Amino acid sequence: MTGMKYEAAKTILLTFLVLTSIAFTWELWTYHPQYDAIQNDEYIQNVSISNAQVDTSMIVRPSQVLIHKNEAHYGMIEEGDISKLLKDMKKWTFDDFENISSTVSKENFLSFVHRKEAIEIVYPDEIPMNIYRDLFQIDDKGMDGVSFDTIVLPMEKHQDFIAYFVSTDHRKVYQATVSDASLEEIHQLYEKAEKFPRYFAYNVSETKAFFLPEKEMMMSRFQYYTDELDPDKFKEALFSDPSFVKKDILTFGEEYTDGSRLMDVDFLQNLLLYVNPAAKNTISQSSDESSTLIQKSIDFVNEHGGWTDMYHFAEWDRDKRKVVFRLYVNNYPVFNDYGMSEIVQIWGTNEVNKYQRPLFRLEIPDRVSVSTKVWSGQEVIKQLEKMKGFRKELVNGITLGYELVKDQERGKVVILEPAWFFLYDGTWKTISLKETTGGRGGSAVGLE
Repeated sequence: MTGMKYEAAKTILLTFLVLTSIAFTWELWTYHPQYDAIQNDEYIQNVSISNAQVDTSMIVRPSQVLIHKNEAHYGMIEEGDISKLLKDMKKWTFDDFENISSTVSKENFLSFVHRKEAIEIVYPDEIPMNIYRDLFQIDDKGMDGVSFDTIVLPMEKHQDFIAYFVSTDHRKVYQATVSDASLEEIHQLYEKAEKFPRYFAYNVSETKAFFLPEKEMMMSRFQYYTDELDPDKFKEALFSDPSFVKKDILTFGEEYTDGSRLMDVDFLQNLLLYVNPAAKNTISQSSDESSTLIQKSIDFVNEHGGWTDMYHFAEWDRDKRKVVFRLYVNNYPVFNDYGMSEIVQIWGTNEVNKYQRPLFRLEIPDRVSVSTKVWSGQEVIKQLEKMKGFRKELVNGITLGYELVKDQERGKVVILEPAWFFLYDGTWKTISLKETTGGRGGSAVGLE
């Protein structure tokens, strides 16, 4: 009898131990230490790649400012003029937004947006209203979740000063009243229109047009020495606990990992790629959450002092939760086939899932810049339409800019070559200024 009691007691004890072991194992698998988030914040606050803290108005800038006057179009290209206009507009108050989209027909949409007497401010992509609230004084509280890429300021003499906020892709137009504006200053700028280069419209569809300079323009060709950024500083800033990070030397770079997150350093292209698989890239996000994505991306780079050169917001994809910022020099965008001129982020729900960026900053110009004459807009269109299979309705952007290439003989020198670029079917391509029979296709490498 005693033996039976002993066996029963042993069975109970073993069962208890097994259940305890299962419970303990479950605790280990499901345990999420709180110190990860705390330490990550601490490291980001204490580690700074540069001293630059940039506000939203320096990152989100117009890609083009146009003046439509007396049946002609003019392009404002000097940064000083554009900054003065935006500074004046920041004093204004925009209120009483009204959706008037139904009053603007498809046939009249282009003539409405590019109206005869107006200043037109074009952004590189649709901007959510929460970003516009950082750029200007928006009093209307009922506009959250709405995005626009163009602001039109009519210059006709009206009793009330109004503005139109436009989404060209969605043919959406909102009218807003403007108060606290100095009409004298804005009309002085408008009267200077003839001093700016003259532009013309290139219509690619019933509802989309691009404005290009009528004449050839002069641009400077630059060579810059670069300053390499320290990968260890990014390691300190991006990993939850850098003391757990293991570093491996690769043939043309380095790899850092803590067993979960990964940071690849490419010395050939001077690029950094950080991946955090735990930050799942979930597709189904609310519009409210999507509208904060650009601001979150700006803040993320600010947290570790990552604005090492002049970068402007370039584009974003709500579904992929992807935001792209592009390097700018002399108020012109810079492009590179390998992503050396872009800061790209893809977001999970609360954290960055992927982060790719250049691992260098531009230092001093190597020598006195050389002026280069670049094609007129008419010549650009001629070259585009010569290309085999070209369909103009697939053009989503055309711009003058710089192509960044590495100097093959001097590893720390990059060359900025003036060039025309066009966004075709979702990919930026280069039209080489040295070719006369067509363009050389190229694309900026991004994160998918």
